[in-house]
Amino acid sequence: MKSSPASIYLLSSDEPLLVREWLDAARKTLKESGFEEIISHQVEAGFDWNGLLEDSQSLSLFSEKKCHIIRFSSNKPGQVGAKFIGQICELLPEDTVFILVMPKLDMASKNSAWLKKIVKAGESIELKPVYPNELAGWVSQRALSKGISLDHQAAMYLADLTEGNLLATDQELEKLALAFEPNASLDLEQINQSISRSSRYTHYLLVDACLAGKPARAVKILQGLQQEGFQPVQILYAVQNAIEILLQLKQAQQNNQLNNSTWQSLRIWKSKQRLYSNALSRLSYSQIERFLQSCATLDRINKGQQQPLYVDADWLALQQLVSSFSGLSDVHSLSYS
Repeated sequence: MKSSPASIYLLSSDEPLLVREWLDAARKTLKESGFEEIISHQVEAGFDWNGLLEDSQSLSLFSEKKCHIIRFSSNKPGQVGAKFIGQICELLPEDTVFILVMPKLDMASKNSAWLKKIVKAGESIELKPVYPNELAGWVSQRALSKGISLDHQAAMYLADLTEGNLLATDQELEKLALAFEPNASLDLEQINQSISRSSRYTHYLLVDACLAGKPARAVKILQGLQQEGFQPVQILYAVQNAIEILLQLKQAQQNNQLNNSTWQSLRIWKSKQRLYSNALSRLSYSQIERFLQSCATLDRINKGQQQPLYVDADWLALQQLVSSFSGLSDVHSLSYS
């Protein structure tokens, strides 16, 4: 973002880390430019677009500059949202900046009238992913920014461990930076030992157990994560991500389009392809869809949008999901020894 910000931005990306850092930098620039009021909104069913439009046009008592950050869960704003975008692009309220945040745009969104209005009135910014052949270099550079250095093998190992998830990779690098002296040079063995010491169980191991069809191990790892203080929402994100990928793979498989380019486009490393292939042969399309529905229910419980029926409902529902995903519906028949 330039020191003289545009009136409206569209920020699109599937990388939470890149979005977070762009927004952090934008907030800093806006504060330096006199924007004291920065308000965040999450677009959900029944979102008050009229209220937001009125608020953007109302003058503050102290004539403060305002920024509205509007997050969408979809890359399409819907009819009412598109109408709001059109109105804002025509009005361009003085001393107000709008930042719309969406997942990566598809072709329909890129050709939409509402996007053309944004481009004409402001800027559309796409934060592109770090591709597999670039990831080791990204990890190495990121490590240096945190005061440690990794050799190539160590960088590749960390990228593989986190399956290319930039946010998870960054979190692991933060832990390593705290665990070692500043300017430490780390190799594969040091990183492996450090990660093993910091946590006996990880949600990466949980996902692997689910994909491999090992329910007893999957539930044991889940219980270990609970004991180590992980929150259900952290685990749900990892499990849901794997299920969403699996559904896309199943669609490609049914259309006879499951090939190397499919694996690459979904950023699934060779070391993980066998696990996903195992799950593909074991699970039907309808089963995978049901798992996603369970994820949506859990997400609503975690956000307080759905009242749980009993204490620890989130953990019990998560255990049922993990059990079913890994190949066993009746969690009570599991042996945890």
